[in-house]
This record gives sequence, structure tokens and C-alpha cells, in this order.
Amino acid sequence: MLLLLGSLLTSCEVIPAGQREEVIFTPTDPSAVKRTSLLIEYSGWQCVNCPTAAEEAHRLKELYGENLVVVVMHPESNPNTRHNNKPALNYTCPEADSVYLMMGGTNTTPFPTGNINMVKDATKGYFQDYAQWATLVSQAYENPKPILLSQEVTGTADSKDINIAVDITNLDTKAIEATLQVWLTEDSVMGSQKKPEGTDKNYAHNHLMRASITPIWGDVVPIEAHMTQQVVYEYTLPDKVVKENCNIVAIVSVNGEVVQAKETRIIIE
Repeated sequence: MLLLLGSLLTSCEVIPAGQREEVIFTPTDPSAVKRTSLLIEYSGWQCVNCPTAAEEAHRLKELYGENLVVVVMHPESNPNTRHNNKPALNYTCPEADSVYLMMGGTNTTPFPTGNINMVKDATKGYFQDYAQWATLVSQAYENPKPILLSQEVTGTADSKDINIAVDITNLDTKAIEATLQVWLTEDSVMGSQKKPEGTDKNYAHNHLMRASITPIWGDVVPIEAHMTQQVVYEYTLPDKVVKENCNIVAIVSVNGEVVQAKETRIIIE
């Protein structure tokens, strides 16, 4: 059944595993699954210390490779992202602001800051200083969940339309109710960034969140034990993005915690 997801440009179809041709290999030991974490990095072009946090995110990305997904959000509710209606300085998107506000962000929240796997600390809340990121990612990596996640993203050279197929496999002995979020990010967005020594007008903004392909809080995907669910999306990229620099980020959460994430480039057919 075809479901419209908030926009006529996005559609979703859930395909049960039994209707798919390919065979999913299920490890006998779910603990052998490697966990991929999500690092949300809150940043703003007027935040002079945010490049230092970006360097830490890059270091962790090099360390963990595909087992760490970074998404950089410029929430418009924070003055560090203020652009005074100058499009060249506007790296915000409404969905980034929604996530930021849900986590308790305000116009006085100090930047840089971030969050690992959408986990809320009992005393410190959602926002975590970049000096803590390495420890939190390491702890998550050592605590895998019995979920497999893969995706394929395809498109053509002459169209902004893309197709996204996400496979979620539940290795647990009981059914789960997963939440799937799919976001669009872009690398190599060249623009301004303030630094302690002045403004860098040729700064590369990477992992920049551009839009949410699903509803921002995701689609609920029930999955029986030892089963795979495939979710297929059709999406039209915004005109402002460069397709070759775009990533599709799939995020699976259970009970509000991100348990797997996947970042994929678009395959041009």
C-alpha cells in the first residue's frame, strides 16, 4: 500500500521479507553485529569554536569508519546560525530545528555541542560537549543491538528523483517496533565560517543536514523476530543540493534510542 508522507514528493512502501527475492543472511550470534552510532553535531557559522568540534567529529569518523554516522545541524533557534536573510549564510533547515528544540535547545544553548544516539542523560540532558563524544561513541560501540540495517540509493544523471530501499533485520527472539528516520545530508557545501583568527569564507561544511525524507520523527516499522522488513521511498532532491555530494542517512531507533544508522551515497545508474 502506498502511503503519502507529508509531501507529494515522497512516498513509502513497506515490503515484507517473504515477498523479496534476495536472501538475508542472519548471523547465529546476534552479538556479532557491529553497532553504528549517530553523532548529531550542532553547529553554526558564527560559532568560532565549532570548527574544533568538527575536527573531533572527523577524527572519530576516521577511527570508526562506516560505524559512525555524523549529521551536522544548524538550528535556526540558536543565534550562532543567524544569517539576517542572507541566503549565502543560511545553512539551516526546519527539521534540524525541530530536533534541536525537542532536545531542549534554546537561544542560549552554548555551541559547539552534540548528541550520541539521541540518548538523554538523566542529569545533563541531551547535549554533550565534544570532549565527551569519543567516550560515548566507544561505550555505544561496545553495546551492540540485535539489529541489521542496510540500504541502497539509486538515481539517474538527468533527474533529481531518487529511490531508497532500506532493509531492517530483527535478530532478536522477540518482535520489535522500530522507528525509521531517513535524512538527507550534503558534503562540501562551501561557505563562511567564523574561527578564532577570523572568518573563513571558503570553509567546507560537511555532513550538513538538508531535509528529512521521512516525517521528522520517522515511520513506525513493526518487525517480527528473525524477520526482515524492507521500506522503499521515492524522493525528489531539493534544487539547492548537489546530488553528487549528497548522502542518505537511515536511522533505526527502538524505544527512543538509535540502535543502528547507515550513510549511503546515491548510485547513479
